[in-house]
Amino acid sequence: MRRALLLAALLVPVPLAAQGLGDTAARERKKRQETKAPAPAKVFTDQDLPDSSSRGASSASGAEGSADSVTPTDAGATGPEGSAVPAGQAPADPSEKEREERKLLEAEWRVRFANAREELARAEAASWREVVRTDFYQGIPVQMKVKEQVETEELKRARRALADLEEEFRRTGLPPGWTRER
Repeated sequence: MRRALLLAALLVPVPLAAQGLGDTAARERKKRQETKAPAPAKVFTDQDLPDSSSRGASSASGAEGSADSVTPTDAGATGPEGSAVPAGQAPADPSEKEREERKLLEAEWRVRFANAREELARAEAASWREVVRTDFYQGIPVQMKVKEQVETEELKRARRALADLEEEFRRTGLPPGWTRER
């Protein structure tokens, strides 16, 4: 009889404990879902950001009557092709004018180098010739067609022109990155 009671005592709590664990796990899962619901991330668009002209206007209205109020051109209004000033107006700030001149100078050098490299590539492509060469393999003459590069005048001129351009640029003291391809 003791064994029966012991056996009954051992078997009864097992289903109750399993049911309690399942309920507890479900409640815990629900609780975590409720508390861990993350707030949606804020997405910024162009409409959220003030444009440069309204930035300058708001700065100017905030500093009404002061001598150091900001005008839209000082605030960095952009003109055509991403320039820092509207078309047809000279930059008011000397440093802005210098930046614009450096941009134009860089663009000019990049174009010159691109043209020189293009000319060199064209000359190299034209300098390859197909020739028939006779080689001896194990004492037997074998003729084969091969392509070899011939040093043409056009290729020499193109190499010389690129070297001269590099030397001219080196003497200017400008940043060497301007010579690289983008």
